[in-house]
Amino acid sequence: MDRIDLGPCAALLHERDTEGCVTLLPGAWYPTRAPLLWFAREVALAQGWSVLEVLDELPEGEEPFAWATDRATRALDAAPGVRPVMIGKSLSSAAAGIAADRHLPAAWLTPMLRQPAVLEALGRASAPTLLIGGTGDRDHWDPAALSANPAVDVVEHEGLDHALQADDDPNTSLAALRDVTASLAAFLDRCYS
Repeated sequence: MDRIDLGPCAALLHERDTEGCVTLLPGAWYPTRAPLLWFAREVALAQGWSVLEVLDELPEGEEPFAWATDRATRALDAAPGVRPVMIGKSLSSAAAGIAADRHLPAAWLTPMLRQPAVLEALGRASAPTLLIGGTGDRDHWDPAALSANPAVDVVEHEGLDHALQADDDPNTSLAALRDVTASLAAFLDRCYS
């Protein structure tokens, strides 16, 4: 594992595949060491992908969408290989436009589906795109707002919140984490195949 300087923040590079690299993007206050992104990294590494994980959280006073797109751009530019994939949590879905513009596969965990810019970008996605959210996430999850796009697959978990957890029910939360992990594994299998 190597530490990479991205300018305003650092990243960790876990090298496996010299061709493919998953860029792992945090949420505003959901780091890459939190459960969803931790296991996203583990899935990618187990399948032989390199992973570049961004070590950052939204600084106070910074414009959120600008922060998310800046960190995604810096990470993609630093990532090795010729087969990039993006996996991001929540606010990082602001970078869906970058994925669409670069024709990159992307998985967005609890994306911000009430934001017009995110919806517009997902409508333009041409590479495999996975969206995972829960019906208990009323502030951000709204798959009915999506335009029809055959590149986009939606996995919805009944009752789960913005962390894809069930309140006061760790066993249901762990089962959901297992399902998310399986969905990400299947998604990565489809990338560049």
